[in-house]
Amino acid sequence: MTYLEKRSVGRNPPVATPRSMRVVTEEIGTDLERFSASNSHVVKQIRLLAINALIEAARAGETGKGFAVVANEVQRLAQVASDIAGKFESNVLGRIGLSRSMAESLVNEMEGVRLTDLAQTLIQLIVRNLFERTADVRWWATDTALWEALQDPNKEHASFAAERLGVINRFYTVYLDLVLTDLSGRVVASANPNFQRKIVGSSLASAPWFQAASRCANGDDYIVDEVRQSHLHGDRTALVYATGVREGGKLDGKIVGTLGVYFDWQNQGQAIVDKEANLPPQVAEQTTVLLLDGSNRIIASNNPALVFTHFALQNQAGQPRGHYYDNNGSIVAFAKTLGYEDYDGLGWHGVVIQRTEEDSAIRSSLDLR
Repeated sequence: MTYLEKRSVGRNPPVATPRSMRVVTEEIGTDLERFSASNSHVVKQIRLLAINALIEAARAGETGKGFAVVANEVQRLAQVASDIAGKFESNVLGRIGLSRSMAESLVNEMEGVRLTDLAQTLIQLIVRNLFERTADVRWWATDTALWEALQDPNKEHASFAAERLGVINRFYTVYLDLVLTDLSGRVVASANPNFQRKIVGSSLASAPWFQAASRCANGDDYIVDEVRQSHLHGDRTALVYATGVREGGKLDGKIVGTLGVYFDWQNQGQAIVDKEANLPPQVAEQTTVLLLDGSNRIIASNNPALVFTHFALQNQAGQPRGHYYDNNGSIVAFAKTLGYEDYDGLGWHGVVIQRTEEDSAIRSSLDLR
């Protein structure tokens, strides 16, 4: 049974990663350097022994001539061994040095590229999802039930508007609520029956999304609020997309109110960082996944305690994607959204932070001593 076969008995096979390959290469290089040094030391000792033998043969005179022949041959073999050791050092150790350098570059490149691709994938997943929200709000704002409830306000029209919004909300589970307001900011209708009694009749005049939506220039225009807690909905985290509701549902009609759709960020954003990364359990334990808004505020994380704190992304050059190692030796990979269609993505970033395995731990797992 070979050494590798003995090691494999009762043990999981070693995991091949760029970092483990670098450690193995380093160990091979170290062993060869030790072998070369030991060989050089032995050659020196043989040379000294041959010289001493020649000296003693000379002292012995005629009787030592036979021994002198042996001593000269030993000295010649020592020189041959020295030449071989020199070639070994210049060729094999030189190549090992090159492989060490390449292994180090491979670690930096493969770890960084792999995690950067993951960060890009995650941010694009949510941005593509949110692009659809921009279409939804502008489309639904043209619904007859909505503009009629604002143009001709009465209990019947308001009830029908709430019914229409409720149908939408029932089939579009990504929404927490859909809210219709008049131009004063008073809520005329709400889609979610769990919050209707509290919300309808209340004022959203001071809400940033309402103020921005009431200034939309036409039916193609829309606004996106910040990810924030909605006090109207039990402090659940939401992202509001909103636009103006116009007379007759026309793109250039006079604005008569607003429609705000509350995207359920608490569930949808969390699903991206928790599930879509799809990391093995042992890797997930060492990995923090973040989504950042345009101000580098953490708006989703697989570590919920970090949400709404600021993340100091080290990207002075303003690169759209990249990676670096932080002060703890963890690799930080980041990617800015590419946007989707006519949605620019709001400058959001995906970030993946992963603790790197220490070389000592890799040596122990591979039984390298």
